[in-house]
Amino acid sequence: MINEFGLDYVVHLVLLIFVGALWGGVIRIVRGKVVIGVLYILTGAFFGIGWIIDLINMLTKKNFATA
Repeated sequence: MINEFGLDYVVHLVLLIFVGALWGGVIRIVRGKVVIGVLYILTGAFFGIGWIIDLINMLTKKNFATA
């Protein structure tokens, strides 16, 4: 579970699937990786590759916060 927002695992999975790059970028910005977060949002999760990697990590690991 991602602890920054206090949301359940399923909520994060749904947000990642439907909001994708924006949600991934917000998570990175909240964790202090501002430059990577902004680039993630502006490039659409690095042209979709980052979104796929995030989705695979989320599905294979319940503790997505350490990924």
